[in-house]
Amino acid sequence: MIERKDVQAALEARRELGPGYDAEIVDRLLEKIDERLAERRPAKPPQPHHTGPITPLALGSIGCGVGATAIATGNGQGWVAVIAWLAIALVNIAYARAWRR
Repeated sequence: MIERKDVQAALEARRELGPGYDAEIVDRLLEKIDERLAERRPAKPPQPHHTGPITPLALGSIGCGVGATAIATGNGQGWVAVIAWLAIALVNIAYARAWRR
């Protein structure tokens, strides 16, 4: 951070220049503090990838697809299960594309 010598230099400058230069002396001291803090500030950590609302939609779709498959195959209508899964896939793809735009 800021060193003792920087504060002493600011105080000495104030003594020499008088109170008329207080704002300039304080501004320069604050600039030095900001510079030192910027040097010490670590790099920003990478942000985790946010999947957004796509993951809950996909998981819900799988649940619906399993249910539709169970009902369709239980009634001997396997082709209905295939259509249900195709519709679910199309909805998920369309939603994912729209969300990423």
